[in-house]
Amino acid sequence: MRLATTAAASIVALTSVAAAPAPGRYDGSWSIEIATDGGACDPLYRYYIVIDGETVRIRSMLGETAYATAGFVQPNGSINVRFGQASDPVTVRGRLASDAGAGTWVAEARNCRGKWRAARRQA
Repeated sequence: MRLATTAAASIVALTSVAAAPAPGRYDGSWSIEIATDGGACDPLYRYYIVIDGETVRIRSMLGETAYATAGFVQPNGSINVRFGQASDPVTVRGRLASDAGAGTWVAEARNCRGKWRAARRQA
């Protein structure tokens, strides 16, 4: 009986370890600099995001991370994020590498578009 209990406890422990998600390649804090190429938008914006696995959340300038998901990053680095107000969202698409990224963005409500670049922030 004692052997069966020990074996069952070992299986539960191994299952718990195996089920724990592995840290994502892009996990951590990132800064995104958005430059306007066209439209009636400010020439430059800066945002901060936090990536946890495939989930992307916006971080405020005060360091508070939003609960709501802003978008997703795929294992290959492809990123698709939407933030801002519901009536005037900004859509960011592109690709991340280990410490940097780049792509395009659009704010359709204001007919704005441009390019962005990202950099992983130090912990």
